[in-house]
Amino acid sequence: MRDLASLVGPKGVQLRQFDTPSDLIQGCLDAAPEVVVIDTAQVSGEHALATLIAELEQRSGVHPRTICIAHEGTMQSRLSALRAGAASYLIAPVSTRRLASRVLRMCGIVETTRYRILIMDRDQAQAKKIATMLATIGMETLVVADPMKILARMQAFRPNLVLMDLDLSGVTGPELTAIIRDHDDFYGIPILFLSAAANLDEQLAALKAGGDGFISKPLARDALIAAVEYRMRMSRWLQDRRTLVNRRETASGFLPRDVFMRHLDQIMNAGASRHGGNALLLVEIDSPQTLFGALGLTATEKFLRELEGLLSTSMAPDESATRMDDFRYALLTKRANVAAVEALAGTLCQQLAGARPKNRDVVLDITVSIGVGRFDPPAEDALAMIARAEKALTGAKMAGGNQVHVWSPRARANGAPQAESVVKRLVSTALAQDGFVLLFQPILALNQQGDEFYEAQIRLQTLDGEQMSPADFLSVAERAEMMPRIDRWVLRRAFEVMSAERSDHPRLRLLVHQSLATLMAAQWFPWFRDELTRHGQTEILPMLQFQMAEIEHNRAEAKALIERLGQYGIEVCVANVSGSREDISLLGRCRVSIAKLSFETLRASERARLAEIIQAFHARGIAVIAPGIDDQASVSRAWTCRPDFIQGSYIEVPKPELSFDFQRISNDA
Repeated sequence: MRDLASLVGPKGVQLRQFDTPSDLIQGCLDAAPEVVVIDTAQVSGEHALATLIAELEQRSGVHPRTICIAHEGTMQSRLSALRAGAASYLIAPVSTRRLASRVLRMCGIVETTRYRILIMDRDQAQAKKIATMLATIGMETLVVADPMKILARMQAFRPNLVLMDLDLSGVTGPELTAIIRDHDDFYGIPILFLSAAANLDEQLAALKAGGDGFISKPLARDALIAAVEYRMRMSRWLQDRRTLVNRRETASGFLPRDVFMRHLDQIMNAGASRHGGNALLLVEIDSPQTLFGALGLTATEKFLRELEGLLSTSMAPDESATRMDDFRYALLTKRANVAAVEALAGTLCQQLAGARPKNRDVVLDITVSIGVGRFDPPAEDALAMIARAEKALTGAKMAGGNQVHVWSPRARANGAPQAESVVKRLVSTALAQDGFVLLFQPILALNQQGDEFYEAQIRLQTLDGEQMSPADFLSVAERAEMMPRIDRWVLRRAFEVMSAERSDHPRLRLLVHQSLATLMAAQWFPWFRDELTRHGQTEILPMLQFQMAEIEHNRAEAKALIERLGQYGIEVCVANVSGSREDISLLGRCRVSIAKLSFETLRASERARLAEIIQAFHARGIAVIAPGIDDQASVSRAWTCRPDFIQGSYIEVPKPELSFDFQRISNDA
């Protein structure tokens, strides 16, 4: 205890020692522990450990992370401890430094220099077939027949990626993943599940346990190789640093932010989100700077983990949460009805307001505001859903904080869309009061290159904070002849972003939507030259994107316009391309730089046909973007056809900031 105290004491951790389980439970009444270390020799009985952990949680009101020091290292004993609720399992004798490291460690970086693939499948013939397929592309493989020997095999083989069946003999894939994530040497290794199940809840449970993705059964060679290549190349950059930081330490039910956002997109696309009990809660501390000033960085982070524990205790097993930023959390609920959601939000508001930092001689009044975003009527995407909850959250904070506000849709007659006159007025107001915002989604090159390539996507932000997607207002703006003003706003804003971010992002390149009719106006090129001069953009210019339908209807004008843009060094991308012979021939004659395929082309075309389309564009010197990469299946589909770029929410959802780590993927490549 003295040696352990000397290592953890300087970090602000206090130790208390108890001789018996009853003494420990009694001690928790005075001060709820954050970590509990239990010598399993002191806990006898088949279910004694589970009973003790459950009583600790009940008495303390939080979920203390439990480290078991055991005297046997069998897989069955580890599995029993995991199922009892233990967070970590160490074999005695344990060095003091190792135990201190386990208690204190809040982050870790995994560096891998070469890849070996460990394979576990209930069907051994299938596992050997997978190993053979991977061996043909030069990968080392090891097939493990007994899941209970996984840690010993990993110690000897040192894999860089694990492929495992979701349903193994005697243990589930998520359980085995949780044990791997608890190991000092392996908690950052990418894990892909082999699964024939399409059950979203089952897949989410596997992700919560620490899985990185899925490969669907039955396996095809090209899909398997594409998925493994993709994970090997992209596993580190696909997860932000906080993903690995929180592998061990996050509260139960919490997901990395990017996984949470993709899950939010998936349940909305599945069409099941309109149930009245489905909602998105945003929880934000009302006075974060006061909290930070009183506690400092380390104690503030510790207190926030305590709040995460309180959030976790209020969540049902099929609900999930994430930390959105420093002092804000998002919670995706699945309750019986709207009243149950509002009751949950009210309870959270009261519980979190009653939280106090432990072991600190500081008196703080902590309050939170909660915004509830409803899924009905359906939102355009995950960001629009977040905007609904943010609107409600803003209302709660403006009303003084420490309360709950629920988002409600604007009144619509007979459930019809908003009248065109209302949308037109919103667009006019946005143009007059700078009410548009640009979001940025990365476009990832599959071949290594240095550019940071984003698509700039416009949103209309109403005065009450709600965001409208382009589909909800651009057609109205076009009929009202307001597109030239919107196009100029978008291009001007793109210049401002590129100018402001020039030092931090020297190779930034933006793909900017424009209308062909706007550029065909006589005064556009003089205006454009003035903007170039004003912003000093002479080296790296934006790429302009037009719609395929516009090019088809104005073939001669489009060809002349694209040639003139080329004189300024401006390249052109054409979106919603079907890949027909006519499209390929027309874009070749117009000498466009990039063709962005339509979602329908990507989803409906056979893999061989898709590869033919891409090769036909390449033969004409046209690069190809494959958009709509929203899940692992679409990655595998696109990857084997070798487009030049991929884009979609599986890579990253659109964000208001330029935060994607292109450098990291370039290094990994």
